[in-house]
Amino acid sequence: MLERIRTVFGIDPRSLALFRVMLGGLILLDLALRSRNLSTYYTDLGVLPRDAWGELAHRWHISLHAASGEWWWQALLFTIAAIAAIALMVGYRTRLANFVSLVLLGSLMNRNGLLLQGGDLLLVVMCFWGLFLPLGMRFSFDAALQPALRDEPNAPRLATRPYTPYLSVATVAVTFQVLYLYFFTALLKTGGAWRDSFDAAFYALSLQHFATPIGQFLLGAPWLLKGATVYVLFAEFVGPALILIAVLWWKKDSFARVFATSRLIGLALLASLHVAFILMLHIGLFPLIDFMSLSLLVPGFVWAYLQGERGSHVWQDAPATRVDGVPLADPAPTVTLHYDIDCGFCLKMCLILREFLLPAHARVVPAQDDPVIGEILERENSWVVTDPAGTPHVHWDAMRLLFKQNLAWRPVYWLLSVPPLPWLGHRLYRTIAENRQGVSRFTARWLPWQELRTTPTLIGSALALYAFYIVTAYNVYGLPGLRGNMPAHVERPARYARIDQRWDMFAPYPLTTSSYPIVTGLLRNGERVELFETTSSDANWEPPERFFPLFGDYRTRKYMGRVDSHKNNAVRRGYGSWICRKYNKLDSEPTRDEQLGVVEIWFVKLRTNTAGTPKEETRRMAWRHWCFPEFRNRKVFDEDVY
Repeated sequence: MLERIRTVFGIDPRSLALFRVMLGGLILLDLALRSRNLSTYYTDLGVLPRDAWGELAHRWHISLHAASGEWWWQALLFTIAAIAAIALMVGYRTRLANFVSLVLLGSLMNRNGLLLQGGDLLLVVMCFWGLFLPLGMRFSFDAALQPALRDEPNAPRLATRPYTPYLSVATVAVTFQVLYLYFFTALLKTGGAWRDSFDAAFYALSLQHFATPIGQFLLGAPWLLKGATVYVLFAEFVGPALILIAVLWWKKDSFARVFATSRLIGLALLASLHVAFILMLHIGLFPLIDFMSLSLLVPGFVWAYLQGERGSHVWQDAPATRVDGVPLADPAPTVTLHYDIDCGFCLKMCLILREFLLPAHARVVPAQDDPVIGEILERENSWVVTDPAGTPHVHWDAMRLLFKQNLAWRPVYWLLSVPPLPWLGHRLYRTIAENRQGVSRFTARWLPWQELRTTPTLIGSALALYAFYIVTAYNVYGLPGLRGNMPAHVERPARYARIDQRWDMFAPYPLTTSSYPIVTGLLRNGERVELFETTSSDANWEPPERFFPLFGDYRTRKYMGRVDSHKNNAVRRGYGSWICRKYNKLDSEPTRDEQLGVVEIWFVKLRTNTAGTPKEETRRMAWRHWCFPEFRNRKVFDEDVY
């Protein structure tokens, strides 16, 4: 039974590494996308000053970003978050980088909740679970700089045990967390469009502010979209079951085959949903974040197969020579890295390069152990790398050779072969070789030998178990019939840690109206101006078939949707005040007659129907805002006319 649990709920170290790289990369990408509107969405000069934020934010949502409303403060926190994300990607002080990323990501989300969508919730939740996982076990600086490798670079280590899944309370919890997204969103899809008429996919693709050209094209096949609706529910219910079902299998001799088949089919079902979302809907980073979470569930036999290892379809507790009676092939010959035994940073760099670029069995040895290699090192003042045939390579050519050994890194090898990069590489190598003492001091300070702890601690396991209870209860209390009854001992820690989650995407039914804003202003001189640059109130203006380009990006679309629908007028007041400030002060100093006096925010909505008739259009003024007190009773249009 323990073997089955380890196989189903254990996580391969290589999957942990892929998850870590994707997590750091997506945080970095998210920061880059948010930074384009940093002042607009996160400062006191933007749409949500801190006084309005205090009125809208949940009392248990804490934000460092709200400590100051200045641009420089936001830029500083964005920079720290980016550095932490890069450190997380490369596995440098992984747990600390993960913690800093979690704190700043949660803080950023709390600063402006009007921008959030399901992908943001999943990103911070998975970042939280990363704290309980040894994300630096493979392909990381932390794995390369274990103290045991200082005296014996080729000592057995975690990287040489690819068949052993890592099992802990946290791996069980995070496996369920990944699957909760699909299972609970399926439970929440209770509307008739999902369960009766099966028109949910048609309604979703009819949203002109969501649909891509492919999605719009598929509207011509409503019969296909009915099947797509059924498929979504099928995948969301059946996919998680297939991923876990092998734990119930009782026949040991066929367990490996059942596990492999069910896990791959389950992952394929869930991944297919996100491929479809990317092709048909503009929903930002959400599908990529889902792929990141699913990467944790990629079993070890997949990695072993990709690396050409035979008999790798079952678990093993230690490196094996035979699996199911089939002898494992000897490791393929690879390069050997020879370093100067008197150079401290040289050993560290060889270990790091091996960890990232080479197979686990590649050897790192002192050049002085081989008289021929030692003579080359002294003559060339260079490290030496021997290829699988034993031919020595030095200087930058040795570095290029390392990238050639791995198919994933081979494009880098080709790139480094393009002039003038070889010349620049040789210059860089000579500069480092001539400044060994300075580089050694730098690596001693910033790349220290550090123990990589992977054994779960009692406290860590208890905290993971408690967090597992919290997220499970939070999802259960979000179901119809239980909503509003969530106890404080569940809600409060969930909100503090930002693991509060509700997977109600397109649930209980998809939206049925497409919308876009029209924001019109009146100047002191009576001139009318269009303030939402991509739309117009002109009677002759025709909107495009797809509305997404009108918004520019998915966060602006999400924000404008909140301006339209939020119950608190502080949202609309903040947007109107921002438009006044931007028009009257931020761009240029207009003359008094050219100052903006009144802002009116309208939303045009088109309701989808399944009868094949044109969409019914309605227009509603969501807010009228005056930039100066004397305009309190002025308006741009007569609503009866507009």
